[in-house]
Amino acid sequence: MIINIISDNSGGGAELLVRELHKIYLKRGIDSHVFYFSGDDTLLYKNETIFDLKKRDPRNILKIRKLLKKHSSKTNNLIVHSHLTWPFIYTVLASIRIKNISFIFTEHNTYNRRRKLKLNKHIERLFYKKFSKIICISEGVRNSLSEWLGRSFFEKIIVIKNGSRLFKYKSRSKALLAKPRLISIGSLSSRKNFSTTIQAINKIIDEIDSYTIIGEGSERQNLETLINDLGIQDKVHLPGWSDDIETSLHDADIQLIPSLWEGFGLVAVEGMSTGLPIIASNVAGLREVLDPSNPAIQLIDEIESPNDWAAAISTLINTLQHRNDASISEASRHQAEKFSLETMADGYLSIYNEIKNIK
Repeated sequence: MIINIISDNSGGGAELLVRELHKIYLKRGIDSHVFYFSGDDTLLYKNETIFDLKKRDPRNILKIRKLLKKHSSKTNNLIVHSHLTWPFIYTVLASIRIKNISFIFTEHNTYNRRRKLKLNKHIERLFYKKFSKIICISEGVRNSLSEWLGRSFFEKIIVIKNGSRLFKYKSRSKALLAKPRLISIGSLSSRKNFSTTIQAINKIIDEIDSYTIIGEGSERQNLETLINDLGIQDKVHLPGWSDDIETSLHDADIQLIPSLWEGFGLVAVEGMSTGLPIIASNVAGLREVLDPSNPAIQLIDEIESPNDWAAAISTLINTLQHRNDASISEASRHQAEKFSLETMADGYLSIYNEIKNIK
C-alpha cells in the first residue's frame, strides 16, 4: 500500500506530480491513496481524501496519526511518502511510536527558508532520519540537500528526475507577423522572480502583445502595484490559477521562467511539449531540463537584471519573426519528450520495492 501526503490538491508542481503518479499507480493495480491537508473537492480522484484543514494547522498531525494507525494495522508493507514542508514535519511528528511503516520524502527544491538558520540543520537532521529514502528531483536538489545535511545522509539521498505531462504539440511554423504573446506559469511568490520579467516587459512594451502570469500567491498585491506603477496593466495580466494550462500554453508564443531557484523545470517541460520556445533562469534545477544548445532555449545568467531579460526577449522575437519554419517548435518538443511521468513512476516503484525487500 502506498500513501502520499501533500498539502493541497490544486496547483502545479509537486501537487500535480502526486496526482498524476497516483493515477498511474492505480492503473497498474497498486493500492494507492493520497491525503491532502486542504483542496478542491471537485478535483478528487479515486482513493483521495482531503482533511479540510489549513496546511499549517497542527490538527493535521492527529489526522495523519489516525490514518497511519488504521492502515499499518492492515499491512506490513505500508509506504508513506510525504512531499513539501508541512507534510514533512507533521508526518514525522505523527509517526512517533508507530511501527511497520516505511517513510519516504521527496525534496522538490534546491533551497527553502528553513535553511536560513544554521540551528535548523541539527533539528532537520532528526526529522530526515525518520525516512528510509530521501528522493531528490534533480542533481541540483541532491547537491544542495547533501551539503545541508552532511555525509551521514549520503546513502539515503537519491535522485529520481521528475516527469511531466506532455501536452498536444502545436506547430508555430508561421512567422510572427503580429506581436507575440508571452506567458509565465507559477506561484506568485518571491522565488519565482516575476517582478524582474514585469520590469523587463516595461522596457520592450511596444514589442509584445501581452504578458500573462498564471498563478496565485502571496506576492499578488506587490506585483499588481508594480504593474500599476509602471502603467502597463493593459499589457500584463494576473488572471490567477487555472487548471487548463494546455490551452493557455497553446495561446502563447514565448514562455518566460525567471525563477531565483527551481528544483525541476516542470512548467518548462509542459511548455516545450506544446512547441513553445523558452527563456529561463540559468539555475541548477532548470539547467538539467533545458539544454542551452537547443535553438528553442535561452538561459539568463543575471537572473535579476530586467535589462538582460528584455534583451533576450527582443532577440528571440527577432529570430521568430525572421523564420518561417517549424524547426524551433520541433526542437522544443524534442527536448520535452526526454521526460515522462511513466519513467518517473518506474523509478519511484523500484525504490518502494527495494525497501519492501529490505524489510
